[in-house]
Amino acid sequence: MALPKRDGSRLLLVEGADDKGVCVAFLREDGVEDVTVAVKGGYETLRESIAAEIRVSRRTHLGIVVDANGDLAARWQSVRDAVAPLGYVLPDLPQVGGTVVAADGQPRLGLWLMPDNASPGAVEDFIAALVPVSDTLLGRAREAVAAIPESERAFKPNYRTKAEIHTWLAWQEEPGRPMGLAVTKQYFDAANPVAQTFAAWLRRWLG
Repeated sequence: MALPKRDGSRLLLVEGADDKGVCVAFLREDGVEDVTVAVKGGYETLRESIAAEIRVSRRTHLGIVVDANGDLAARWQSVRDAVAPLGYVLPDLPQVGGTVVAADGQPRLGLWLMPDNASPGAVEDFIAALVPVSDTLLGRAREAVAAIPESERAFKPNYRTKAEIHTWLAWQEEPGRPMGLAVTKQYFDAANPVAQTFAAWLRRWLG
């Protein structure tokens, strides 16, 4: 059976390559092959592209996955301000299960703020939540990163979880796998409520 062709009608915008890998892995797990996932190279570039992407004539669905970073409320307000002129009315805060809204004559809009629509953080925090409870290496990875003297840390303080997760990935059966391939290789707990909620949001957005 031939797979559906990606014609750009269903588009998911993400900030970076890790976000794309994770989203593609979840979509494929559900057998979805006709969603285009576009890397925008950071939040500001993504935000600036929203209006143009919504106005593409063939577009039926537009999804947005961005990091909440240090201030979830501020990031959400920024997204609200970007889509309000296009006819979308968003709630005051993101829905914990992911937000999906419609507007007359506009694509179906889905929004997810990493990690869980309720906490500050990024895709690395989302991935950390999927590590099986029986795992012992994530704790060791965190200890290893914490043991690095601050004067020797080349990464920014807000990249600490990223450093921890990539250290953890370096200690797996196939060291250094990107996050998306690690999801595909089932290094994570697919039954985790966070994973299930994200998968359910994708299905609801595409429904």
